[in-house]
Amino acid sequence: MNRILTLLAFSFLMFSASCGNSEVVENTDTAPKDSLSVLNEKIRKDPNNLDLYYQRAMFAVGRKDYGAAMLDINRVLAVDSSTTKYLLAGADIHFFSMKVQRADQLLKRAVEVDPTSTDCMLRLAQLHHYLRRFEEEIVLLDKVLDLDKRNSQAYFMKGMVHKEMGDTTKAMSNMRLAVQMDPDYYNAYVQMGIIMAAQKNPLAIEYYRNAMEIQPTSQEVVYNLGMFHQETEEYSKAIEAYQALLKLNPHHFDAHFNLGVIYTHKLDSAGKGMSFFNLAIEDNPQEPRAYFGRGSCFEKMGDIKRATEDYKFALELDPQNTGAANALDKLTR
Repeated sequence: MNRILTLLAFSFLMFSASCGNSEVVENTDTAPKDSLSVLNEKIRKDPNNLDLYYQRAMFAVGRKDYGAAMLDINRVLAVDSSTTKYLLAGADIHFFSMKVQRADQLLKRAVEVDPTSTDCMLRLAQLHHYLRRFEEEIVLLDKVLDLDKRNSQAYFMKGMVHKEMGDTTKAMSNMRLAVQMDPDYYNAYVQMGIIMAAQKNPLAIEYYRNAMEIQPTSQEVVYNLGMFHQETEEYSKAIEAYQALLKLNPHHFDAHFNLGVIYTHKLDSAGKGMSFFNLAIEDNPQEPRAYFGRGSCFEKMGDIKRATEDYKFALELDPQNTGAANALDKLTR
């Protein structure tokens, strides 16, 4: 289930955020303006009007009532399977309902109905990505680029395919083309930063800063920047980034946790590290890493009793926490 939800976020939701020409079901611009009672009354008076059922399906999606949305969109598609907005909405609804095979059928039908629609092809390409049908995805993306050589979304998606396949050179090449076509392509800058960061290449900083210029309050990018500095052992810069992140979100668990790690294990300041682990516990009292981190502070400070308590509690929350298990075993020998 976690994999499905993660890929949902990447595929359909990422697309809705970055491709403004598409009509997607969670786009508030396409949401029906009428209330449910008004739509019901309109349908009662005009029961053969398919667009009213489509609108009611969109209303249900806005409320995350995918069962009701499914009933209405299937009623529409049973009568009209040649209108792309109905097909795309049906694909979205089925996808969100975990009926991926049916979503695939509807997207293929949409491309068949309108073979020159780059939006339809991009949507199907994203489903190929979700299903890891990368070769089919590349074929569709190349068709999009044959129709529209400046389509930044297609270049971005090709970059993601090559990244997934481990070819970072082609991934970077396509991401650069994406930002060449659209200099404000936030997601492309973020992905280039992630690729460079994995190689510990300082170019990651430049790409993250480009992303921050587009979205100055992006917690994601500030955190990534902090992680890059932390992993390259530039601890003062990492601290600076995490402090900036805490100005954006004073309760950011990972910022507090990572500051605790840096001060405790890299700067040999268990007392200061503990203060950040305490804040991390306030942020998320059910996160075992925070108790394990605080336990390590108590251990460094010689308070074995409280260290043991924290390690035990971390294990209660997560019996698979090997760090806490090993630390507890060492203390109780």
